[in-house]
Amino acid sequence: MQLGIHDLGGAPGHGPVPHEPDELPFHADWERRVFGLFGTVTASTARRPGVFRHALERLDPDDYFDHGYYGRWLAGFEVLLVEHGVISPDEMNSAVAPRARLTPDEASRASPALRAAPLARRDPALMPPDRPTVVPEHRTVRRELAEAARFSIGDQVMAPAPTQPGHTRLPGYVVGKTGTVVKLHPAEVLPDSTAHDLGERPQHVYCVGYDAATLWGDGADPNATVHVDLYECYLTAA
Repeated sequence: MQLGIHDLGGAPGHGPVPHEPDELPFHADWERRVFGLFGTVTASTARRPGVFRHALERLDPDDYFDHGYYGRWLAGFEVLLVEHGVISPDEMNSAVAPRARLTPDEASRASPALRAAPLARRDPALMPPDRPTVVPEHRTVRRELAEAARFSIGDQVMAPAPTQPGHTRLPGYVVGKTGTVVKLHPAEVLPDSTAHDLGERPQHVYCVGYDAATLWGDGADPNATVHVDLYECYLTAA
């Protein structure tokens, strides 16, 4: 399994998680402006569930780690605006160059829109079938499924590694580990599919509890449980 940004949970070497008890929502005015741009940018680009999040996952590590939370958003906006044809790569480079004090040639190599990994190709035949459902009048990812959920509270389940690359909500640290279903959530569209424009493929969603020691080993808190929301197509009976 190829690990990605979303698989860093529990990985050593990244230091402590910074925490400011009285942290303000924004550290600078540009962060406030990036937050304000979210709705405008995604309305013309990331209209399907999973698209924006997958853009962030595909960023160059420098863009993901070195510029903070809203810097990551800004880089994601740049990727989406170019990929969806809202602006051209040349226009993006012209905008990036003065901001980063780069020459146009340097900007063409440094632009996050060009440095991000491309969308992976997915084989629809290897994905769960797309089940037609009634789409609610209001915007929501929830759907009503005629089929009953495969698992019940108390069932032991395991998530095998994904069979192909691309967006997923399955974190790598639970792959191959046994957990227990503790709650059933309403069914939702599958972002693994919608992020790649392959249909909704709605799934039942489960909250699965994992003993911390199962995930992190004997050094973990023996009294801690990690709860992860997982789509039905990820899971098999353990």
